[in-house]
Amino acid sequence: MSTRTRSRRTYGRAPLKLSSLNPANINLAQASIVCPECDTWRRIVGTTDLKLVGHERGKSDRCPGGNRQFEVDLTPDRWLARLRRQQLDALSPETRRAATQHYKPVPAQPGPVHLMAASRPEVEYTAGQRIEQARKRMEQWKKLQDEVKDANGRRAEPLVGAVGPIRGIEVPKKTLHPAA
Repeated sequence: MSTRTRSRRTYGRAPLKLSSLNPANINLAQASIVCPECDTWRRIVGTTDLKLVGHERGKSDRCPGGNRQFEVDLTPDRWLARLRRQQLDALSPETRRAATQHYKPVPAQPGPVHLMAASRPEVEYTAGQRIEQARKRMEQWKKLQDEVKDANGRRAEPLVGAVGPIRGIEVPKKTLHPAA
């Protein structure tokens, strides 16, 4: 059966206003509605005289809602507002608002400043203790001095085939501006 209606017959019924239908049964994006007679989605065709596409109910019984004319007395904004209102009314009040309010917990009061960190004991070294500490540091440095010189020498040698951050791609000398 063809989906296009070429018939001018309207079955003699009064035109149906879109505002009288349930907003959930109207799809303005695809120009289709639910047939009030058989409760199936059907297209609306026509440019000036809008009609519901003629269709059958069951095997060979024609639906009396087919070829029925429509009056568009509903703007898309009003239809959308009615649809949203219907969806909100379908929700129970408990689902629309929180059951309990959650407050941000108040942080604990910090302790007194003088108890926050233990102060380091101030130790006064004598001249003999300072000389002894400096002597220990000199001994540690003498043990590591050869290893440090070797590491510095290896660091100064260039690596073969490696591109480091210093010897990498040249940085542009002029300011780059994107082309408009």
